[in-house]
Amino acid sequence: MIGVLSGQADTLTFKVKGLVCSFCAHGLNKGIGKLPFTNEKDVLINIKNQTVKVAINKTYKSDPHLKQAVELIKNTGYDVDKVFLNGKEVWR
Repeated sequence: MIGVLSGQADTLTFKVKGLVCSFCAHGLNKGIGKLPFTNEKDVLINIKNQTVKVAINKTYKSDPHLKQAVELIKNTGYDVDKVFLNGKEVWR
Protein backbone atom coordinates (compact mmCIF):
# COMPACT_ATOMS: atom_id res chain seq x y z
CA MET A 1 0.00 0.00 0.00
CA ILE A 2 1.14 3.50 -0.76
CA GLY A 3 -0.05 6.54 1.19
CA VAL A 4 -1.95 7.09 4.42
CA LEU A 5 -5.43 8.54 4.80
CA SER A 6 -5.89 11.05 7.58
CA GLY A 7 -8.73 12.21 9.76
CA GLN A 8 -12.45 11.87 9.26
CA ALA A 9 -12.64 13.31 5.75
CA ASP A 10 -15.04 12.06 3.10
CA THR A 11 -13.40 9.32 1.06
CA LEU A 12 -13.55 8.48 -2.63
CA THR A 13 -12.65 4.92 -3.57
CA PHE A 14 -11.78 4.10 -7.16
CA LYS A 15 -11.88 0.43 -8.22
CA VAL A 16 -9.01 0.29 -10.74
CA LYS A 17 -8.20 -2.55 -13.14
CA GLY A 18 -4.61 -3.33 -14.09
CA LEU A 19 -2.79 -1.80 -11.12
CA VAL A 20 0.06 -4.25 -10.48
CA CYS A 21 3.33 -2.50 -9.63
CA SER A 22 4.36 -0.17 -6.82
CA PHE A 23 6.33 2.12 -9.15
CA CYS A 24 3.19 2.82 -11.20
CA ALA A 25 1.14 3.21 -8.04
CA HIS A 26 3.60 5.85 -6.84
CA GLY A 27 3.15 7.84 -10.07
CA LEU A 28 -0.62 7.55 -9.78
CA ASN A 29 -0.42 8.74 -6.17
CA LYS A 30 1.50 11.86 -7.25
CA GLY A 31 -0.96 12.61 -10.06
CA ILE A 32 -4.09 12.23 -7.97
CA GLY A 33 -2.44 14.11 -5.13
CA LYS A 34 -2.27 17.20 -7.36
CA LEU A 35 -6.03 17.33 -7.91
CA PRO A 36 -7.66 20.34 -6.23
CA PHE A 37 -9.72 18.34 -3.72
CA THR A 38 -6.89 16.28 -2.18
CA ASN A 39 -3.11 16.01 -1.80
CA GLU A 40 -0.47 13.26 -2.01
CA LYS A 41 -0.53 12.42 1.69
CA ASP A 42 -4.28 11.70 1.50
CA VAL A 43 -4.11 9.09 -1.28
CA LEU A 44 -3.95 5.39 -0.40
CA ILE A 45 -3.27 2.90 -3.17
CA ASN A 46 -3.79 -0.80 -2.53
CA ILE A 47 -2.29 -2.85 -5.36
CA LYS A 48 -3.61 -6.17 -4.02
CA ASN A 49 -7.23 -4.92 -3.94
CA GLN A 50 -6.69 -2.65 -6.98
CA THR A 51 -8.21 0.34 -5.21
CA VAL A 52 -7.28 3.99 -4.92
CA LYS A 53 -8.73 5.76 -1.85
CA VAL A 54 -8.68 9.53 -1.71
CA ALA A 55 -9.53 11.68 1.31
CA ILE A 56 -11.29 14.86 0.25
CA ASN A 57 -9.86 18.01 1.86
CA LYS A 58 -12.34 19.38 4.39
CA THR A 59 -11.59 22.89 3.11
CA TYR A 60 -12.67 21.99 -0.44
CA LYS A 61 -16.15 23.51 -0.85
CA SER A 62 -17.23 21.98 -4.17
CA ASP A 63 -18.00 18.42 -5.17
CA PRO A 64 -14.84 16.58 -6.20
CA HIS A 65 -14.36 16.42 -9.96
CA LEU A 66 -14.86 12.70 -10.53
CA LYS A 67 -14.54 13.05 -14.29
CA GLN A 68 -11.13 14.72 -13.88
CA ALA A 69 -9.94 11.99 -11.49
CA VAL A 70 -11.24 9.16 -13.69
CA GLU A 71 -9.57 10.70 -16.77
CA LEU A 72 -6.28 11.05 -14.88
CA ILE A 73 -6.40 7.37 -13.87
CA LYS A 74 -7.28 6.30 -17.42
CA ASN A 75 -4.52 8.48 -18.90
CA THR A 76 -2.09 6.73 -16.58
CA GLY A 77 -3.03 3.45 -18.27
CA TYR A 78 -5.67 1.92 -16.00
CA ASP A 79 -9.39 1.28 -16.30
CA VAL A 80 -11.77 2.57 -13.65
CA ASP A 81 -14.57 0.12 -12.94
CA LYS A 82 -16.48 1.95 -10.19
CA VAL A 83 -16.18 4.93 -7.87
CA PHE A 84 -17.57 5.07 -4.34
CA LEU A 85 -18.08 8.07 -2.05
CA ASN A 86 -18.05 6.97 1.60
CA GLY A 87 -18.94 3.44 0.50
CA LYS A 88 -21.85 4.41 -1.79
CA GLU A 89 -21.42 3.84 -5.52
CA VAL A 90 -21.46 7.19 -7.35
CA TRP A 91 -19.97 6.33 -10.77
CA ARG A 92 -19.78 3.30 -13.01
